[in-house]
Amino acid sequence: MENNTQMPLLEFLPVSIFGAVMGLSGLSFAWRLAAKLWPMNFNASEGIGAIAILLFLVLLVSFMMKFRRYPLLLSKELAHPVGVSFYGTFIISLVLIPGLLLPYFPGLATVIWCIAAVAMLLFAWFVLRKWLDHQQLPENAMPVWVIPIVGTLDVPIVGIHLPVYGIHEICMVFYGIGLIFAFILLILIFSRLLFQVPVPQAVQPTLLVLASPLALAFTGYENLTGVQDLFATVLFYFNLFLLALLASKIMLLPKVCPFYVSWWSVSFPLSAVTIAAFLYAEHRPGIVHQVIAGLLLATTTAVIIFLGIQTLYRIFKGTFSSLTIPQPTK
Repeated sequence: MENNTQMPLLEFLPVSIFGAVMGLSGLSFAWRLAAKLWPMNFNASEGIGAIAILLFLVLLVSFMMKFRRYPLLLSKELAHPVGVSFYGTFIISLVLIPGLLLPYFPGLATVIWCIAAVAMLLFAWFVLRKWLDHQQLPENAMPVWVIPIVGTLDVPIVGIHLPVYGIHEICMVFYGIGLIFAFILLILIFSRLLFQVPVPQAVQPTLLVLASPLALAFTGYENLTGVQDLFATVLFYFNLFLLALLASKIMLLPKVCPFYVSWWSVSFPLSAVTIAAFLYAEHRPGIVHQVIAGLLLATTTAVIIFLGIQTLYRIFKGTFSSLTIPQPTK
């Protein structure tokens, strides 16, 4: 039995659980694109979006209560060279929520997005400055390091559709930051994976996070340029290969690794690649790309349903386990 099962749920509830909001939001966007590509209504996408918003509000209240009751936990987690990245899941969720609200409450969506965009930029600056100010050991370069940068790539995907003055140029700022740093961090993290000891089993589901940046880079590129050229095609196909590579490494983990909150980290990358597949299929005639998009949508939906059932079951059974973040090497 994990030690944290003896603690109050509120105390050990990890901020990485906001990854569930990210995954559900991405799945809602994917189902919207499916409804545009195929003759179907938007009920599924809007229902999933409503669940994502409700979950975000529940978690927001829960974490306000947590840090009011256990204030030292906040400073401890922010000081962790790996764990600090998980706070990006909260801000990314805040970036994605306006995309769900936009068809119904454009004014509210715009206000939330503006706040989230500023918070995302400041958080990315804070984390990168923290890494630059202190020597980082190679073994601390975990896949979750890309989360603060993934967040900057999320900003233009939602923001480009909002009625904000100069929005295209604002989105280009975030896209440029996210794209270049994504390449830098992917190289650093793959170097760590190749030449250092393997990441612990409990953290291995986060490997799929590495499929997010290029999927978001593809989606952002199309939204900002309106075209699918050679660069976009390279991003898309390389990311499909990367997803297959990483998924093959973790797909058997449920048989040997207990369920942790870290498993939710697979949901958003799957959603991001599914969105990219639908956008690519819109511009490509023939059935092959639609089949790829459909298979990804079915897989992502099934995985998120499985994760939701597992989470609720373990909460009710009292065996809900948070991700154990490796302590930094001294």
